[in-house]
This record gives sequence, structure tokens and C-alpha cells, in this order.
Amino acid sequence: MAGYSIEEFEREIKEIYPRLNRAMTAYLAGSGVDPEDIIQEAFLKAFRNLDKFKGGSGLYTWIYSIARNLCIDEFRKRKHQQNRSQIPVEDFELASDIFTSETVKEEVILLRKAISELPENLREILVMQAIDEMSYADISRITGINEQTLKNRTFRARKQLAEILKKMGISHN
Repeated sequence: MAGYSIEEFEREIKEIYPRLNRAMTAYLAGSGVDPEDIIQEAFLKAFRNLDKFKGGSGLYTWIYSIARNLCIDEFRKRKHQQNRSQIPVEDFELASDIFTSETVKEEVILLRKAISELPENLREILVMQAIDEMSYADISRITGINEQTLKNRTFRARKQLAEILKKMGISHN
């Protein structure tokens, strides 16, 4: 397919938006970068370049890749440091209709805080794989990293996340 029609694009972004919002919120946690700004700019860039989308990957993967590159540019612009605590974790958007108890909400906040403490290269892969449920093949297309390296980073990310959670007093199975 040589590009997407405007109608197809408009139809698909309604399904893509919530998933991209969830992923970018996790990816940008504590960075001071507004996920909504990144998402809007990614959709705008995608729309302007619809004729260049060849369909080699899914539309979501293509737009995610655009959003990721925008994040990287923003981090460089801000000379983003390892300290990701500029935004209080309590301010992260929660899908409150999913969480019925305050205990579960608190656990989600702590998990997001723990994820935000991971090194950038591990956090990014963990968000894509575990939170956004992307395949290693899609993550590889977006990042340019081979699948075995992605699997190794996912393993290291999960291990470090478990250590961070343990330091926070949270045990997992």
C-alpha cells in the first residue's frame, strides 16, 4: 500500500490514541515532558507524512516510532539527566475506572515510580514489551536493536525493577 488515506488514518487513530497515551505516559514518567504534547506532535507528523507510510509495519508501530524519536529529541533538548523526579508520581494519570481500591491505586503509583527509576535504555524496552505488549519484532523495528539484545534487556529491566520494588518494601511473586 502506498500510503494511507485520510479516512483510514482518522479511523485508526481513535484506536491508537489510548494505547499510545498509556505507553508514552509510562515512558515519560517523571521526565517533565508532557506525554500529550508528544502524542499530538507524533500524530501531526504522521498525518503530514501519510504518503510516506508504506505499511511495512503497522500504523501503531510507525506512529510509536515517531513519538519515541520526538521523546529522544526532547530529552536531548532538555539535557535530560537520570533524575526523573520532576513530576510527582501521584500526578501520573491513572485509569481510575479500572482501579476500584485505593490500595491498588497506590500500588500502581509505586510501580510507576519504580519504572521511572530504571535506566533509560531498560525502561524504554520494558514499557514497550510489558506495558504496551509489543512484540520483540516490533520493538526491534522501532529501536533498531536485535531481538536477542531486547530479550536480554527485558530480563535485566525486570530484575532491576524487582530490586527497586524490594527496596521500596514491595515483594512480588
